[in-house]
Amino acid sequence: MLLRAFSLTLGQIADPIFRGVLIKSILFTLVLFVGLTLVFYWAVPEVTVFKSDWLQWLNSVLEVGGGMAFFALLVLTFSATATLIGGIFLDDIAEAVEKRHYAGDPPGRSADFSKTLAVSMRFIGITILLNILALPLYLIALLFPPLFAFIFYGLNGYLLGREYFELVSLRHQDAKAARQLRKANGVKVFLAGVMIAFFITVPIVNLVVPILATAFMLHIFKSLRTAQTTEIAP
Repeated sequence: MLLRAFSLTLGQIADPIFRGVLIKSILFTLVLFVGLTLVFYWAVPEVTVFKSDWLQWLNSVLEVGGGMAFFALLVLTFSATATLIGGIFLDDIAEAVEKRHYAGDPPGRSADFSKTLAVSMRFIGITILLNILALPLYLIALLFPPLFAFIFYGLNGYLLGREYFELVSLRHQDAKAARQLRKANGVKVFLAGVMIAFFITVPIVNLVVPILATAFMLHIFKSLRTAQTTEIAP
């Protein structure tokens, strides 16, 4: 199911609607990141914690460290930011996929923007919090790369799978039904999320992740929904 969904997603990457959303997503992401960087340098005062002449160099260390921490946080939350921006154009991608591959199914309804925004903002908050809490584990795991990959892809795979699945599900059912379907197929949704998390770590490719993830997860949702309907039917 995962490979089929991924294959169908790649087969539609040249769709004009996909290209249009890609350009808008990249522009929005760049503007946001540049804006946050300018705000950071404007708002953060000069560090003057250490007054003694022979300790002045520690102030510079703190400034550099603060800047590095800020950019690390930007990279860490890139997926969350891209998801939020991609969520703005989610309906465009979902409609293009449904028209091409599921024309015979009832069309999905446009997701309520306030609900989409709420889900995305909640996701960003949880992603930032959990990744910050996991920073000590990340630092320890740097000594053992396989463990680092396990922690990173496991944590963010779960978060991304949950987020994208619920976002596309809201086009076809209410939030409660979406959560129930996700929980009933937790392993499949998790593995789909791990695949998304992997592509987020690939330079250049990560710019198209919101588009690919939306289309990919819609195919997953359709497969699971069809299987669920078949099981319920007498």
